[in-house]
Amino acid sequence: MPRDYSKYQFNGQELGKNRLVLEVIKQYVKDQSPNYKKLLDTFPTEIQGSKGFFIERPVYEALPEDSDEKRNNRYFNKAEEVISLVDQEVLVSTQWGVGNITRFIEKAKSIGFDIVEPDNSYDDVYWFLGASYGGNNDQTERFIKEGIWHCGEDDKYKDTVKSIKVGDKIAIKSTYTQTHNLPFDNDGKMASVMDIKAIGEVTENLNDGSTLKVNWQRDFKKRTWFIFTYQPRIWKVIPNNKERKALVDFAFNGAEQDFSLFLKSSNTLDDNNQKVSVTESALNSILYGPPGTGKTYHSVQAAVKAAEADSFFALGIDEASGATPEQRVELNKLYKKLFDAGRIRFVTFHQSYGYEEFVEGLSAKTEGDQLSYFEKDGVFKSICNDAKEYLGESQATPKAIFTDKWEQFSEQVAASEHGLKIETLSGRSHFTITDVTDTTVRFDKSTGQSVHSLSIKTLEAIFNNEREIRGGLSPYYDALVCYLEELDSDIGIYNDRANFVLIIDEINRGNISKIFGELITLIEPSKRLGQSEALEATLPYSGDKFSVPDNLYIIGTMNTADRSLALMDTALRRRFDFVEMMPNYNTLHDENDQPYKINYSGVEIDLAQLLQTLNKRITALYDREHQLGHAFLMPVVKLINVGKHAEALYELKTCFQNKIIPLLAEYFFEDWQKLRLVLGDNQKEERNQAQIIKKVPVEFSSLFGDTSGHDWAEDEEYEYRLVSNSDALWLEAKTYVDMYDINLQSE
Repeated sequence: MPRDYSKYQFNGQELGKNRLVLEVIKQYVKDQSPNYKKLLDTFPTEIQGSKGFFIERPVYEALPEDSDEKRNNRYFNKAEEVISLVDQEVLVSTQWGVGNITRFIEKAKSIGFDIVEPDNSYDDVYWFLGASYGGNNDQTERFIKEGIWHCGEDDKYKDTVKSIKVGDKIAIKSTYTQTHNLPFDNDGKMASVMDIKAIGEVTENLNDGSTLKVNWQRDFKKRTWFIFTYQPRIWKVIPNNKERKALVDFAFNGAEQDFSLFLKSSNTLDDNNQKVSVTESALNSILYGPPGTGKTYHSVQAAVKAAEADSFFALGIDEASGATPEQRVELNKLYKKLFDAGRIRFVTFHQSYGYEEFVEGLSAKTEGDQLSYFEKDGVFKSICNDAKEYLGESQATPKAIFTDKWEQFSEQVAASEHGLKIETLSGRSHFTITDVTDTTVRFDKSTGQSVHSLSIKTLEAIFNNEREIRGGLSPYYDALVCYLEELDSDIGIYNDRANFVLIIDEINRGNISKIFGELITLIEPSKRLGQSEALEATLPYSGDKFSVPDNLYIIGTMNTADRSLALMDTALRRRFDFVEMMPNYNTLHDENDQPYKINYSGVEIDLAQLLQTLNKRITALYDREHQLGHAFLMPVVKLINVGKHAEALYELKTCFQNKIIPLLAEYFFEDWQKLRLVLGDNQKEERNQAQIIKKVPVEFSSLFGDTSGHDWAEDEEYEYRLVSNSDALWLEAKTYVDMYDINLQSE
């Protein structure tokens, strides 16, 4: 649901809905001194709903740290927020939305509390309602034909639907994003778009939480509104400022959109403080930086934003500071939903990865004693073909038409007793379809005894004008395509525009020229399908005509420390936007901008200063591309957040032993003197402090006896010894403090 910023007046305070509930409960307890049973009798569970109004403090504290209640802060849990009753302590729910806050206020008023609600009374109310439910199944045509609007069976919208009144104006809309062919200069960035497909007036609310009766304007033609970020599926708009009035005039009164009003405005369109803006997502982008800077982590956020911008903005994530733990949980759910639907896909490049896996290649299969070869689509070709079905350009997609006619054809073959006879286009011969499998059409020629076969995949490509085939089996393919085209089809599937995303992890590890081949030009924004300069190529194995649609976003990640493994292809480099991701020390500070510290045995380890000091030394000795990312220390931060400082110190020890020191050894090619410099062990030596890497002189005489006269034995040599993993030094907080307090700096 959209974020609600309504303010309520209570006891001289202006409060959001969650704080309003907490303050009312505090006042009630102060006035009445109830026990827990009386509190529940006064404010029963059903007011809040399924999540529950209160939880007993011991029950809450016994919950696992990764439980939904704790992870998502479902209860007010700070010391000053806990409610003390005569018989025990309880926590109050933070889960309040449009529906249950109304029930709570009604109850509070009924027992004498004075609450002033925000003035939401307006004569004209407009609603922008989703055009579909259950995936991409557009319902507009049915809604208009039946004179209704229906929400499906999604319970979370029921209270909102019930609040829609007779006389309210509604518009059916669908939303997507677009980068090119926009009627304004968007500087190559992705913009949000809303198609308004129908408008009407509510004549009856069935009050079932899902269905409205509507008097539709029958001659309405679809109109497109640009520049717009977050739109919930059910969106209430009251024209009480110039931006909202402009939208209403555009949708319901036929006015034209004034783009300048929105390009320059920081005001909001809706009632939820969602700013109107152009979102910053390029069609091709690469997140690059040192290890541990969150490239793969942030690729999830970038992918969801590109695939479904409206849902992303609904989460309210501040992209500068990153997602909160609660927002991250919801973001991952959305990512999984899009991944499961095939709209986000993931692949990792490596040295042996090639064109055959990425675009298409040949694969072998055995049927009986016969070995045959067939073209196999790679992940890139597959997602491109799927994305083309959701460009929002036609009422019936080629894939849907072929599928519909193929089902009819298959039924005819199954019903035929002696096979289905088909004339060749020349009219001089025929062939008989005898069997159809998932991949193959088997047939007998009019002469001869052997069984022949056609590929269904090739047949579909020819049907869709994506491939031409000459000689050999072409007379049979051509005749079967002609037969399918003559079959009736009243299919009217409309796929709204939807974006797809391909994440390429470790993109610089692959041989780019080998993997992309001739398609390197086709990924350019101006060469994408749907653009004025669109190009297509003929693929070498299948002979298919191929293009890259402009609703496919490519997001790569690149570890700069591995750059030497495979230089980025220059042709690819100029076709991608590069987004640098360096260590983010803000993530090592809490919401009050205080650094996270491990407090153990009276000693505090400042994680931000520790990492910053190590990185300054690495930059001086090597370069900025080989710094340590903040992600290495995030497991430590997680333990600090729940007050487990001893466990946090143990996690820091594990991080140094298993990640940081092995990585530094790789960076400096086992030059242990440089590792000592990074860790500050050389300065500890001067102060006679405990060191992680000890410097010990080599005693040549004890090793080799008399070495007089040998030049190599005259220079003083040292060996370096890393203390054992079980050494107590690792679990002393001072060990880590000594790494940075020698040269304390604050920036």
